[in-house]
Amino acid sequence: MIMPATLREFAEVNDRVAGTTKKLQKQAILAEYFKSLDEADVRLAVRYSAGRNFSSTDERVLGVGWSAVHDAVLSVVPTDPDAFHELVVAHGETGEALSRIWPDAPAPENRPLSLQDLAAAFDELCCTGNMARKRELLRALYARCNDPREAAYLTKIIIRELRSGAREGVLQAAIAEAFEKSLSEIQRCQLLVGDLDEVAVLAKKNALQSATFCLFHPIQFMLATPVETAELAEEALGGRTYYAEDKLDGIRAQVHKEGDRVWIYTRTMDRADDSFPDVIEAVRRVPGDFLIDGEIVPYAGGAVSPFAHLQRRLGRKKPTANMLKTYPVRIVAFDVLYANGDLLMERPLRERRARLAQLADGDALAITSVTEVRIVEEITAAFEEAKARRNEGLILKDPESIYSPGRRGKLWLKLKTHLPTLDCVVTAAEYGHGKRRNLLSDYTFAVWRGDPADPAAAELLNVGKAYSGVTDAEIAQLTALFKEIAVSDNGRVFQVRPQVVMEIAFDQIQRSTRHASGFALRFPRIKTIRFDKRPRDADRLERVEQIFQSAANTSRDAQPAGARDEPDREPTLFDHLP
Repeated sequence: MIMPATLREFAEVNDRVAGTTKKLQKQAILAEYFKSLDEADVRLAVRYSAGRNFSSTDERVLGVGWSAVHDAVLSVVPTDPDAFHELVVAHGETGEALSRIWPDAPAPENRPLSLQDLAAAFDELCCTGNMARKRELLRALYARCNDPREAAYLTKIIIRELRSGAREGVLQAAIAEAFEKSLSEIQRCQLLVGDLDEVAVLAKKNALQSATFCLFHPIQFMLATPVETAELAEEALGGRTYYAEDKLDGIRAQVHKEGDRVWIYTRTMDRADDSFPDVIEAVRRVPGDFLIDGEIVPYAGGAVSPFAHLQRRLGRKKPTANMLKTYPVRIVAFDVLYANGDLLMERPLRERRARLAQLADGDALAITSVTEVRIVEEITAAFEEAKARRNEGLILKDPESIYSPGRRGKLWLKLKTHLPTLDCVVTAAEYGHGKRRNLLSDYTFAVWRGDPADPAAAELLNVGKAYSGVTDAEIAQLTALFKEIAVSDNGRVFQVRPQVVMEIAFDQIQRSTRHASGFALRFPRIKTIRFDKRPRDADRLERVEQIFQSAANTSRDAQPAGARDEPDREPTLFDHLP
């Protein structure tokens, strides 16, 4: 008889996983663990290893924040709240900080916490809106933790900060290894059923073939590989004819429909139905059941509007009637993955486009138009036409390509407009996440308003934040430097003396009320650390304005008729989007 899986064992396994940077070792450790569990426990072990409280198709949430966890922890292990906060900042996460203050001596009357105990407690936590009851349930869980690692992993699972480095690909491979299946079998099954924890159970039962496709679970989006020029795109096409379609400047969206039930998922796999009731209403009018891939774009007067109009919509989880009227949007589809009982992902794109055309409805559902291209002149002409329509560039797609979720390759390519880089001054540095949680790896940067030669008349105004484009060695060097030149900090974010200049690349510039400059860079990344430049050599706000007004900047704003200034927006699920 297999004994119930305990939280302590789960902690030991995931500590070993976190302790290696090698994916194959992570995979082997998890495979050995999963293989030892029964069906009920392997389901939970995979779920918790993925950093989820519930399965990925389960819409429930715990409704528990850091404050409730903090109160429960301090009621079990009394400690100074300020000292605990400093530990959290120092370690970059709550679970590891908690393990430093948790007593080692187990309570003899405590029965070890099992994974099924956690699942039962989570079911109850999500079902009560009474915060006092939630705190009582949390306290009962923490009171049963017999050692620091149990307490650490209970916290990691509750607040979804596992940080073991076991991403979905590692978990898929571990399940395949544990139950002697191919990775492709595991991936295909997950595509059909959605939940990786359910896939693990089917693999253990040797029943992967029983999986059937069902709507209303998010599917990883197929991605395009960037190419820099039309010449490089022609080389990648290798003499073949590709479809060219405009790269729209909106929010990538996946829409599932069955009868009157319509759900929208964003690229981060988040539900976004409440944010786009007009899209829901329109899609309901399209006959049939289907799953489409497309872009939610600002749309008025029969044309796509500047992205800034959509940005206003992203500021509200439930947009007002005035906002719906002033900033209308629509879904523009470019692929169909399922239609009326037929799974289409493994059909060639030319067949999927034909099925998509059958769904197209000029009123309710628009679809992208495609042009066939093969040589550089055709690619360039299509690219210029897309820019003339104020779109971001082109997506080039192989007509014979199947839909490959989560993958980049040469089957889909993207060619985007290029804007000049900006030399910016770093004004703040922030601790990162995961392996960078103890390093200052996120940098806020600014440009000058006024002449920096006259300190009394000049000031630095922020235009964005970036964390990509620098090496681990450079991050370590910058961490030491920024701590040395910091003028203040709150334990996580360091305001720094203007000294470091970075060359910043970006895709677009848009108006923004978030920054004092009035502008924000979209998709900023660090191209070079310019140690050769002085802060006074950085760009001016006038240069940002010039690039913003240029024809290549398709995000330049135009206030629609009837619009009025909105108050500062509240945080939403879209805050992570550029």
